[in-house]
Amino acid sequence: MVLRNVPIDGYGVVYVSTARARTVFAAPKPPNHLLCSACSDILRKPRRAPCGHAFCAECASDATRLTGTCPACKSIVHDDDWIPDESLSLEISNLSAHCAFAWRRREAGPGQENDAPGDRMTLDYRGFGNRTCGAIVRFADLERHCAECAYREVICGLISRDGESTMHERCSYECRATELEEHRRTCEYVVKPCVNIGCSWSGSGMFARAHMEQNCMFVPVKCAYGCGTTTRSAEAAARHEETCPVKEVPCGAIDDEDADERTRCCPAVMKRNALAHHRESVCEYSRTSKCAHCKKIVAARSAIRHAQSCKKSRRVCPAGCGAEVTKEMEQRHLDHDCPAVEIQCEFHDVGCLFRGPRGVMSRHEDSATQSHCALVLKASVEVRDVSMQMAQSCRNIVRDEEGFTTNEREEVDVVLKAMRDEEIRALEGIKALREDEAEARNRGLVYIEALKAAVADQEETYNTAIANIHDDIARLREEFEAFKKQNALELAALRETVEATQLAVKDVSVRVSTLHRGGGIIEELQNTFFNGIEDERAMIIGEIEKQSRKLRFEWEDIQAEQNSKIHALRDDIRAVLKR
Repeated sequence: MVLRNVPIDGYGVVYVSTARARTVFAAPKPPNHLLCSACSDILRKPRRAPCGHAFCAECASDATRLTGTCPACKSIVHDDDWIPDESLSLEISNLSAHCAFAWRRREAGPGQENDAPGDRMTLDYRGFGNRTCGAIVRFADLERHCAECAYREVICGLISRDGESTMHERCSYECRATELEEHRRTCEYVVKPCVNIGCSWSGSGMFARAHMEQNCMFVPVKCAYGCGTTTRSAEAAARHEETCPVKEVPCGAIDDEDADERTRCCPAVMKRNALAHHRESVCEYSRTSKCAHCKKIVAARSAIRHAQSCKKSRRVCPAGCGAEVTKEMEQRHLDHDCPAVEIQCEFHDVGCLFRGPRGVMSRHEDSATQSHCALVLKASVEVRDVSMQMAQSCRNIVRDEEGFTTNEREEVDVVLKAMRDEEIRALEGIKALREDEAEARNRGLVYIEALKAAVADQEETYNTAIANIHDDIARLREEFEAFKKQNALELAALRETVEATQLAVKDVSVRVSTLHRGGGIIEELQNTFFNGIEDERAMIIGEIEKQSRKLRFEWEDIQAEQNSKIHALRDDIRAVLKR
């Protein structure tokens, strides 16, 4: 082991200690009295013999053990004779040395088989401050400086972690200490919190993507309906969906007057931000109307139907008596009070066949008193005759039974019972026929009344529609007349402008001809000017005529459409009346 002189091209000579690992002394060369006479290297833990020679502690121990003499002068020396030389140690500690990280590794050349730093490394003086450390420090401070040098090689060593679980796997990336901070900015082992707001997870970057794609409950969710809102979790997205302004929702307004479940709910679907306007201004289910008769609040679409069936609405008696009664009192009025309803005479059970309005029934009873008495007398006579016949039959039966045997009497009882049963069935049949007749008559009356009410309601509806059509026609006529007047005024103004322009042009042409008689150029300009004015006038008049024709065609189309609607309404009215 020796202190080698290593020349560095472009830098100078440095002195490499082969006995010390990666120790390079800077110029000037260390003095010879600091070199060991045995190993020719800088003294390591200097020991001085009684003869005055200094050696490394290891070299002195070897000499005493092998020869027992001083390697320099061969005088006898024992182990206890060697004493530490503090002055030499202090002088060696004040030597200047290069930082161990001033060197960079290179490939060993041919014949370089030893481990000297000069053989396998080179001083990178051009990289001082960039790639290598250029510090020259006291030899005593070299170890401390190398431990703190920014160019020392370090291992990242971060431990991987996934949430609360530590994986015990370390990052093995090697770099200079100056590059460690930059490396850890991108190191996958660095523990970082989840980027999603509200998530408490933290872990290494290598687990962050899997966490966000599979486990994170706070991944931002964009609104699926396109309103642009981003929520922090699936739960928040579900809550936002309930209030999203552009989500399509059904109107849902219910018409309580409509009993049909298929049509009583508004079927319209729209964006939530348009729902309020729809319900306030458009929806026939949510807009309400107050009945003028019963004061009930009903949907606008059922206002007419409710008014037609409202029990509090007063209408003229359908029988034609002229009285105004409510819907709920109408049947009572027809059954007991209406003078126009046809009823039977109270004596129809005894044979009176008169049938007429209730209002004339009293006059009939007054005028037919004699005939009613005759019918009652006749009925009484018939009852008396029937009673006498029944009494005679009873006597005959009693008389006949006196000579009957027991068996004959039983046979007679059976026959009489069968006759009574037959009579009862006959009476029940007659009663059922009378009830069927009365029920059929009542159904006919109800049907006639319903048909009359339907015709009246339909007539009212059609009259309203026809009145609306006439109002639209009158409004269109007024708009057309106003348009005609406006066009006439504009055309008159245009004509006045053209005439004034023509007069001005004639005046100019007269003056020009006076000043330049025989000037062909001026006459040509004059003709060009007149032609331009005529073309513009013709174009304006043509445009006005075109607009007038277009408006006339639209008016004729509207008239034809209104006429077709009127004819259709008339056909519907005739069809209802024919029923």
